Amino acid sequence: MAKKKGKREEIFTFPEFNRDEYRTKEIRDSKVTLFSVFYALVVAVVCYSLVRMAGIGGWVTIIGFIAPFGLTRVLPLIFDTSEFERKNWIGPMFMSFMAWLGFMILLSNPPFNDIAKPKFQGVDMYVEMDGKWNETMEIGEDTPFVLVVSVKDNWEVETVTITSGAAGLNSQSMPKLEQNNEYNITGNSWHYHEFDGLKSGSYSFTINAADSEGNSNSKRISITIG
Repeated sequence: MAKKKGKREEIFTFPEFNRDEYRTKEIRDSKVTLFSVFYALVVAVVCYSLVRMAGIGGWVTIIGFIAPFGLTRVLPLIFDTSEFERKNWIGPMFMSFMAWLGFMILLSNPPFNDIAKPKFQGVDMYVEMDGKWNETMEIGEDTPFVLVVSVKDNWEVETVTITSGAAGLNSQSMPKLEQNNEYNITGNSWHYHEFDGLKSGSYSFTINAADSEGNSNSKRISITIG
């Protein structure tokens, strides 16, 4: 009795590796990535110029999100993207956005630019006792005291002023405390105003700070005397 012949299994063969085609695609993809970074730099410089000249800081964020889609129009003018699938566009667009974000962070900080407002770090009061100035939380009526406020900026604080109608102050300048000052207050960000004394009551003060780029911030504080 003849044996039935079994089905012949087909043997899978790997396609032949095309070294030249692989090298060509890798070189193209590398050039596309580098161009995406350069493209992001150009967009970042344009955004930086708009912020400096027109002060439209909010709009540049929208530009940053939209700009990577422009690569779908620009890249075909320089590279052969006929074989690009949808997934091939994700890499260059993501790289472009991340590069733009990095460039904008760099250009938004010194020495290129300063878009951050001055920050208030703390407020203290000092009174003189036994020939020494000491920090205090309570101020007596007609007692001379020094009000100090710490103001910091990522570049340089230009002006700090204090205003209080009840205390008779109208945008009075608060100079910066130098090192080895007479109050023995340490630190390089303190600004002060010395009071000869105030009558009993509650006082509200508005402190305004501005940096050399025109960014400003304000803080309201209250002090009870007596």
